[in-house]
Amino acid sequence: MSVRTYLGGGSMIALAIAITGSSAMAQTVASAPVSEVEEVVVTGSFIAGTPEDAALPVDVLSSRDLEAQGAPTVIQLVKTITSSQSSLGESNRYNGGAGTASINLRGFGAARTLTLMNGRRLADSPSAAFQGGGANLNFIPTAAVGRIEVLKDGAAATYGSDAIGGVVNFITRTDLDGFELGGEYALIDGSNGDYEANAAWGRKFENGNVLLTAGYRHRSRLDIHDRDWALRGFDFGGYAGAGGWTGASNPGLFLAGANLFRDNGCAELGGVLTNNVTYPNPLSGTLGQGATATVAVPVGAQNPATATSTCRFQFSNFNDLVNREDHYQLYGEVNFELSENLAFHGEVAWTKNDTPVQRISPANLTAQYPSPVAVGGTSFSPTAPNGPNFSVPYNIPANHPGLVALLNDCRSPLTAAQCAAIRASANSAVGAQAGAPLGARGVDIIQLGWRAIAFAGHPLNSDKADHQSIVNDAFRISGGFHGEIFGGVKYDTAITYMEQKNTSDTNDLLVSRIQLGLRGFGAKADDPGGCTAAETNNFTSGAGNGALGCYYFNPFTNGTQTSVVNGAANPFFNAAVANDPQVVAWLYGNYTNVLTNRLLVADMVFSGETGLELPGGQVAWAVGAQYRYTQETRKYGEFFNSNETPCPDRPACADESGPLQFFGSAVDRDDDANVKAIFAELQVPVLENLNLNFAIRHEDYQGGIGSTTNPKVAAKWQVTDFLALRGSASTTFRAPSPGLVSTDCNNGVRVLGSAYRAFQSCGNPDLKPEKADTFNVGAILEIGGFSATLDYFNFKFKDEITEESGARLYASMFPGGSNVNCGNPAFAQLQARFTFAGACGAANVARLRSFTINGPNTKTSGLEFRAQYDWEGWLDGRWAIGGEATYLIEYKRGVTNLLGTDIAISPAEDRAGLSDLVNEFFSYSKLRANAFAAFNRGPLSVRWQTRYAEGTSPAFGSPLFVTVPNPSATGGRDLVPVGKSKDFWQHDVVVRWEAPWDTTVTASIQNVLDKDPPYVPSQYNYDYTNGNPLGRVFEVGFKKRF
Repeated sequence: MSVRTYLGGGSMIALAIAITGSSAMAQTVASAPVSEVEEVVVTGSFIAGTPEDAALPVDVLSSRDLEAQGAPTVIQLVKTITSSQSSLGESNRYNGGAGTASINLRGFGAARTLTLMNGRRLADSPSAAFQGGGANLNFIPTAAVGRIEVLKDGAAATYGSDAIGGVVNFITRTDLDGFELGGEYALIDGSNGDYEANAAWGRKFENGNVLLTAGYRHRSRLDIHDRDWALRGFDFGGYAGAGGWTGASNPGLFLAGANLFRDNGCAELGGVLTNNVTYPNPLSGTLGQGATATVAVPVGAQNPATATSTCRFQFSNFNDLVNREDHYQLYGEVNFELSENLAFHGEVAWTKNDTPVQRISPANLTAQYPSPVAVGGTSFSPTAPNGPNFSVPYNIPANHPGLVALLNDCRSPLTAAQCAAIRASANSAVGAQAGAPLGARGVDIIQLGWRAIAFAGHPLNSDKADHQSIVNDAFRISGGFHGEIFGGVKYDTAITYMEQKNTSDTNDLLVSRIQLGLRGFGAKADDPGGCTAAETNNFTSGAGNGALGCYYFNPFTNGTQTSVVNGAANPFFNAAVANDPQVVAWLYGNYTNVLTNRLLVADMVFSGETGLELPGGQVAWAVGAQYRYTQETRKYGEFFNSNETPCPDRPACADESGPLQFFGSAVDRDDDANVKAIFAELQVPVLENLNLNFAIRHEDYQGGIGSTTNPKVAAKWQVTDFLALRGSASTTFRAPSPGLVSTDCNNGVRVLGSAYRAFQSCGNPDLKPEKADTFNVGAILEIGGFSATLDYFNFKFKDEITEESGARLYASMFPGGSNVNCGNPAFAQLQARFTFAGACGAANVARLRSFTINGPNTKTSGLEFRAQYDWEGWLDGRWAIGGEATYLIEYKRGVTNLLGTDIAISPAEDRAGLSDLVNEFFSYSKLRANAFAAFNRGPLSVRWQTRYAEGTSPAFGSPLFVTVPNPSATGGRDLVPVGKSKDFWQHDVVVRWEAPWDTTVTASIQNVLDKDPPYVPSQYNYDYTNGNPLGRVFEVGFKKRF
């Protein structure tokens, strides 16, 4: 296996084959001098003493290399790996996984990249489940890392399930003999900066070593308002939910009989009024696009506002680009030779990643609704019930003080005639439900066109946003023995246990409290015992009676004094009907969810030589066995747990979707699975310049999933002294996790069309494992100080485990936003997945159900290139220049069909060069590259490095258009395709000084040119996986050895 170290920190990122650590089924890397490029003894196999002409290539990034790059954080490191696509390197409100970082080799999903520490598995992070799983790289103890290796090849034959896209192995250091202290501070405009401190103590002795480390890292909050590009107007894809825009606002839409009307104050409070306009589709004939496209555009002279125009609210005003995070790490390791043939390795690690405040919208849209009082619910709406829970709109009584004040004031957009008609209808007894106040029908709130709290902001929090807190903590213990038994046969045994836990504390409005508050039976948060059912004769008397602790919640803008979005005073404010902050706060319900993943692994490997001598050396072998046990437990808080609180506003219902108006519900579960594996490997040095490696692994899975056998063959041919060829072929396998094969459904939300809607994600007991065939072929060139590699990779997936995409289900049912498929027998099974607030229609989607499925066949291929040249002489120093690139030739996915049908919900497409960061969260740049130039003279080194990612175009289901003001155009806007985004470039400079007193000082400027990230449709208007939201960053650091 070919391993290279680099002058002054080498290539921009390590591209390495993951081998297990020296005490954990791996061999020691003999590092070359930093000024040389040479081959050393390293392998990706279980065979001890693999010769230097082994079949697999390894590039290693040492701790010294990381320092030369400016000691990047894990997040920065993930973004620089050219073979990593769509990685969760930058966590925020919308891509899930707050406080986590993951790596996604080949873009197959983080769950298909196996992450190891000293050759042993890490448990998947529950936080990363939002993006399909994977380990949390923030678990890795920074101060303990000695080197990082990355395998970019299918490795199921060696490591088993999950190693489909590749393997990343973090190997701890064994060289420290003394005490080391380090720290860094990054100056970031608009925030308090990021900083960290690390301490490490090590002791080397004759028969082993001890290592202890501790670390703390702080990431400061960066408000979205501190980056003007992150908040864009509605024209930038707002019609499809990009930029944080939604049509569920306050002011919202209301219905009194046949009178549909909008509340006052949209533009005054900072919203945007829009109408739907149908355009000739400039993308007609392309994937999934018809002759016309209907999008919402801001009102204007060519598109005047009407009584039914929609007020758009930009909820991202309440978000942070970067969450505040605090990361804590402790690590300990011991290696000890008990005798000549027996040694012990043990390690223990603990981390805590705390996101104390994740700022979110003060309240979300109402994705769940009450049921009629007549069936035990809380609403007096005259509308006919809909769906299994007999849902009806929220209803405002005719005598509600806010409604009375609105109609008495009767200002634009309302007219006197409208106000009279609304008043008459609200007070009409026609269709009124029994027991309704005044015996009248009241006014209904349009189910998808309103949210309880918007421009008023959170009633109690000073920043007017609602808050979540998220804590990820984990611990891991691993230990085992290795040595030699007889006849040169070596053994390696280990047991590893790890637990990853995610605790999130969240608020959401409760359906029953919203409706009771509208009826005048709201209580106060600081007096929650007020206004009880007993005091009010089961909420039939005493509405608005403050003596009983009963108050009205006002759903209209006349209860809001000032907009927290634009700071403007509300000209429609009426102090007599102002909302009491404590009453509004009472609407919220708080709950805490605890998600835990556990992993137990037992390994045993034997290796040795066969005694068969070939021209290239001894034929070597390895055999082994592994047992893996995984457990997923989910404990949900009262308001999120549909077993404890099953219904929106009744004690029992047919569809137990929970009491929350937005975030949904789930049920507690405790799922586990085990895997038993045996494996073997053979190293065959056919000639001095030709080496073959064969591996095979058999795994047997608990339950009805079955078993799999995966072979692999790899070869390296040293054609000449300076040229070598290498190649490998293998099969890989990944079984569904325990939770995916259950019959349970989780109730949540997804962006459907232009807004978040209720969404059910359901398991599938008929789910099959996914399989893949992998093929790699490449060349290695080394001439003097120049080295280069070029590799071609090809992966073919079958039965990919995936979820039916909500965005694709919606786009297939409502092409171009039209309702042409409603009532079409060919789409009946797809239509049955939707619950509508009224008739079938794109604007009436209330909920959608999705299943985990075995998806289409997928084929991806590409090229990877790396080159470096080292020389000495100029300015009496050492120089190095180099670069690396990954070019994605194709990422072709077949047609995805609705489960159990032939209905195509996602057309065949080539995702190479495409992205979707609003719905499915992927971004596949065709070309990603890094380059560097480094100079070293004595104690001083200087490095310039550049990162590049080619722009992407929006995929099917992603926002495809922007609108551009044009007074002479239809609707006052031109409809323009988003097209391909601009390429991303970032330039950094790093200066490193080996100061006296065993001290190293590092200074860097990241994003030297202070470039904003290119526009890509997303909630924050940039590509989270590639772009840098921080701007120019100045960083200083030091490391002191004692």
